[in-house]
Amino acid sequence: MQDQYSAATLLEQLPFAVLAAEAGGSLYANAAARDIVQFLPEHLAALAESHPLLSDVLAGSAPPAEAISIGPCRCLLYSWSIHDEQRAVVLVPVSLLDRIAPSFSQLDQLCNDFQEIFRNSFDGIFIVDGDGRTLMVNEGCERNYDLKAENMVGRHVSEFEEQGLIKPVIGARIIAERQRVTAVQHTHAGKTIMVTGIPLLDAEGHVRKVIINSRDTTELLELQEELARARDHVRRMESEAYELRLENLKLGGVVLDSAEMKRIAALSARVAKVDTTILITGESGVGKEVIARFVHRESHRVSGPFIKINCGAIPRELLESELFGYESGAFTGALRQGKVGLVETASGGTLFLDEVGELPLDLQVKILQVLQDRSFSRVGGTRSIEVDLRIIAATNVDLEAMVEERLFRSDLYYRLNVVRIAIPPLKSRREDVLPLIRQYLDEFNSRYGFEKRISESALGHLLEYNWPGNVRELRNIIERLVVTTADVLIETDDLPSQILPAPDRSEEEGLDYRQRVARFESRLIERALKKYGTTRSVAARLNISQSTVVRKLNGQGPTR
Repeated sequence: MQDQYSAATLLEQLPFAVLAAEAGGSLYANAAARDIVQFLPEHLAALAESHPLLSDVLAGSAPPAEAISIGPCRCLLYSWSIHDEQRAVVLVPVSLLDRIAPSFSQLDQLCNDFQEIFRNSFDGIFIVDGDGRTLMVNEGCERNYDLKAENMVGRHVSEFEEQGLIKPVIGARIIAERQRVTAVQHTHAGKTIMVTGIPLLDAEGHVRKVIINSRDTTELLELQEELARARDHVRRMESEAYELRLENLKLGGVVLDSAEMKRIAALSARVAKVDTTILITGESGVGKEVIARFVHRESHRVSGPFIKINCGAIPRELLESELFGYESGAFTGALRQGKVGLVETASGGTLFLDEVGELPLDLQVKILQVLQDRSFSRVGGTRSIEVDLRIIAATNVDLEAMVEERLFRSDLYYRLNVVRIAIPPLKSRREDVLPLIRQYLDEFNSRYGFEKRISESALGHLLEYNWPGNVRELRNIIERLVVTTADVLIETDDLPSQILPAPDRSEEEGLDYRQRVARFESRLIERALKKYGTTRSVAARLNISQSTVVRKLNGQGPTR
């Protein structure tokens, strides 16, 4: 009795909780247990409602846990059997251990942090023992493989591949090779998982655990594929846009239809991006200046000046000073402050040397210096002036023939002829005639406030004409027709004589005067009938009777 009293007193004085399940299911709890486990029932069955884990441990139906939280108190749990019908549990508050060993709370916090990190890691964490059996998985692993933890923990990794859930599994390979392994897995749900596993070795070099990290790359691969498709689409659209731009390319506002001019426009657009020297050749009026301005507009020098020099229009004695400027007092009549030349003015932009074949030989040397050294000296000066410009030259003469005749320096010719753009005459690219006519007709109608149109007959003559003056001649004739034609409709009679075909003189040979007059009258009345539509209108316009009109149309004699 005394021993029992002494044991009960001792249990009541202990700072940690002691609970025991006695025969019949009654509960014993010391003072510390009653303090920790509030509202402690007297029977084990009632404990299951408030603290099921503690009840299961005392009943022997669950393995003992290492730690347990009861309300705000976190305790370490120790359990053992007193005999077959009795079990005891000791709950040691962490706060008590902290007083005994201050570092314990840090270890406990570290353990809690590890559990939080393991549970909340976005990447899946799959832990396997040295035999390949699954120990732990986190929520990220459940999400990646679309499997619950209870369906994975305790199973050997080989089962997942055998059942087609995960292919390939790498746990067994890591254990066998004892080194890091990376692989791409495919799951039963159609996901692509990137995994990396590392072995944890014991002191003897045996694998005690395997840690496998996994990440779902399905979305990443889909994004990469979508990005690749988007890039292909952008490249395709850029290519189509470039082709469309070439098809509708405008040089100086003029739409071009011929394949040759589209090729020239495409070449000009390409070379515009670099500062190479360009030589443009072609007959007078084909549009050499238009190409030069287009190159300047498409280049990085577009914000700089475009300076045109017509080498054949400036008098020889003034050309050098216009090109290169002069210093104060360089010659009689020179400005006291000197003058900046056109070459210097073009710095930062483009210098266009039109009709470069007219350049005198002595000035060709100075132009060559500008091309080679990007520097020159003014007339009457010794100071070297540096310039940053691009030179485009144009000519309608055969410079190679001039080089052979020693009228043009060969070194300058080769310096100019880096990229050659040869523009064919308009008669060689008749596809451009109609769009040019329409372009200029719209331009001059808009400029002068007219609504002029060209008849089919007149348009046919314009299309058949050879245009020896090229685009310049076509533009001038369309402007003339717009401003000089009285009626809205431009007819064949309104065209300049050089446009119309020459009359067939062989038909009139052998005809006398009266026959020739009759033929002329018939043609005149036929053209008027096409223009005015009725014989009455023709008679009124030509100031003759309607019967005369009818008679002439029937091939009768001349009007008296």
